[in-house]
Order: sequence, then C-alpha cells, then structure tokens
Amino acid sequence: MAEIDRDVAAFWRAALEYSDELISQVAQFTLTYDSVAELAGQIPSGVAEHGFRTLVLNRTRRGGILAEGASLNRSGENGKGIASRWYPDTIIQRLRAVAEYVDQIDFHEIDGMLLLERELAGVAASQVAIFADPPYTAGGKQAGRRLYNHNVIDHPRLFATLADSGAEFLMTYDESAEILDLINMHGFHVVRVVMKNTHHARRGEWVITPRPLLPLLATRQTKGAS
Repeated sequence: MAEIDRDVAAFWRAALEYSDELISQVAQFTLTYDSVAELAGQIPSGVAEHGFRTLVLNRTRRGGILAEGASLNRSGENGKGIASRWYPDTIIQRLRAVAEYVDQIDFHEIDGMLLLERELAGVAASQVAIFADPPYTAGGKQAGRRLYNHNVIDHPRLFATLADSGAEFLMTYDESAEILDLINMHGFHVVRVVMKNTHHARRGEWVITPRPLLPLLATRQTKGAS
C-alpha cells in the first residue's frame, strides 16, 4: 500500500503498528462537536494519536474530506449529524480485521506512482496484481482537487506504466473524455458502475482492467471502449 498524505499515512501506520492503542482511543472517545473541534486543533504527539485524529476527522467531516477547510457533517446520514458515520463498535471490528493481516500488508509513505514503478521493475507480470485508485482530476475534474491535498498526477504516465507492465490490475476513474482516450489507446477494458456521492446522487464511475473481467458489474458498455 502507498499513501503520500501524511495524515492518511498516519492512520495506516497506527492501524498496522499501534492497533491496540488506536482501538482503545476509539472505544474511549466521546463524540461531540466540541470534542471533534478540540481534536482537530491539536498537534498529535505520536503516530497513534495522529492516526486517531485522522480517523475521527474522516468519519465526522462532510464526505470524509481531510483537506483544509472541510466542514463537519451537519445533517449527515439519516439526520444523525456528526455521529452519522461514527459507529465505534463497527470501526473497532474493522481495525481488528486489519490487524489480523498485518504480516501480509507492506505499507509505504510514498508517492504511489513511484512505488508502483519501483515494485514493477524486474518483477514478472504473473507475480503482480495491482489496484489503483488515483485522484479524479483528469479532464479538469474538481472532485480530486477538493478531496485530496496531494492531487496532481500524470494520468498518461500511470496508464503507460500499467500497460508496459503486463500485470493484472483493476483501476477506478471518474468518467472523462481524457480517460476514455487513454483506455482506447492502450486497449484496456472498462465497465461503468453506479455510485452514490455525498449528496446521495447517483453517478457513474469506471472500472478499468487489461482484459474483460467484470461483465456482471456493467450497467452499460462505455461508448468507444471495448
């Protein structure tokens, strides 16, 4: 796994290296607007505290956005406001599930493109499977710029790297003409899946693979892509 954002990276390091401490903080935290505001204003003293701060802000801010200026949930899911995505028991179960696989997860605080290129160098394609979920900034899209502090990515470089590798991969993208051109250029395959955004509006996203793997997910075949 790769993550360059220091706040998100702190969460994954805490989940993988300080699981018991992180779980304890989740269990003991009393969620209120004041407690979240106080936590947001603190400078964490260590990895576990930093990871916990990231987790709370992700669960209580609108759309889970960590970027500066993001607002807290006001109405939230089912009108529960700030608590609509804070369910401690479920979060603890998920953290424990992650901890069970700690010996199988290799986490790097690094630019994902650099890690991808480094890991692919000299490795047989048959030994690699990749999941790529880049910021949605192609074609002037603004979602990735709003959501992430680190949102600049060379989309053609990512496509070329995956094509040259010959490895199996699954990649997600927002719909855009630029990405469709890259899909066709490299002979990749795409299906459209319907997602819900933070406003509960239904919108399409693309799931891209090197060969047809996901026919059951397709609501329609994207025009111009095979």
